Amino acid sequence: MQKTVGLALGSGGARGWAHIGVIRALEAAEITVSAIAGASIGALVGAVHAAGELDALEALVRDLTWREIVSYFDLVFPSSGLLDGNRIYDLLSEHLQELLIEDAQIRFCCVATDLTQGREICLNQGRMVDAVRASISIPGIFTPFERDGAHLGDGGIVNPVPVSVLRAMETDVVIAVNLNHAAAMDSSVSSADASSEEGGAEPQRGSVRADSEPASDEQAVAAETPSSQEAPEANPASQLLTRLRDNYAAMQDRLQEKINGWMPEGQQGPNIFDVIGISLNVMEQRITENQLAMHPPDILIQPPLMDYGIFDFHQAADIIQLGYEYTQRQVPDLKRLLS
Repeated sequence: MQKTVGLALGSGGARGWAHIGVIRALEAAEITVSAIAGASIGALVGAVHAAGELDALEALVRDLTWREIVSYFDLVFPSSGLLDGNRIYDLLSEHLQELLIEDAQIRFCCVATDLTQGREICLNQGRMVDAVRASISIPGIFTPFERDGAHLGDGGIVNPVPVSVLRAMETDVVIAVNLNHAAAMDSSVSSADASSEEGGAEPQRGSVRADSEPASDEQAVAAETPSSQEAPEANPASQLLTRLRDNYAAMQDRLQEKINGWMPEGQQGPNIFDVIGISLNVMEQRITENQLAMHPPDILIQPPLMDYGIFDFHQAADIIQLGYEYTQRQVPDLKRLLS
């Protein structure tokens, strides 16, 4: 009987675009994923992949500029979060529509945190878009998502790399992706074969592209993306980008005006987004270490992503490439496990 493969996609904000590269590397190696568990950004990428919409998401994020990202920010300060997440919810709905988790192409579960009871919630049924919106609710950034009377927050608070969820789903081989690992790749080895050769030859570049120099916001907005040349009805990402470019400038001005109102003139040191991002990163590193010690995966993928902040969503091309390359390094170990 063929062994089943489960993919645990971790939390980490913008670093989560590496999950796209991980999935692409597995596809290139003809390794089929039969189950996905995700937390926060891992839930978002995992859900979109389970819904068969990863191509559209990748086309969208590769061409995002910072100013376009800002257009998703619907500020509600002061409240239980800086952003109420409605525009993110609309974006997710474009990809996931009315899909139920139980009807997805790949078995899926995402982790959220019950903020009232302080416990882990595994969402494995109901509307996919609602589950993902709950799991990505970064504390202090997005307002919590209310579901069945409970206020749900980011899954990374309690289980940043949900290996335990995949074990409960009874997959034979578990691949875990940790986005918040500070050490070099040499320490990232298969837990099933820790004595395997470390380092080795540099991975070959695959079909995943890495842009050598990021374009400026103005250049990115002015240039047509490759996807914009296709028929709009065939590419939802193109339609989304067109709508965003119609109104992002006004939204940018509104956001900047509000931020300027919050920040004292000449402020030194980290701003509120930096403080939240750094704090979450430290917390998730510690929790991840404990969780992986208790629930070790069979294959652990840890791309070096610490140079990217959790809000660097506009750096998708380079982040995706790192996910791809560092998964390639683990493919031989993974194939040995599967054989």
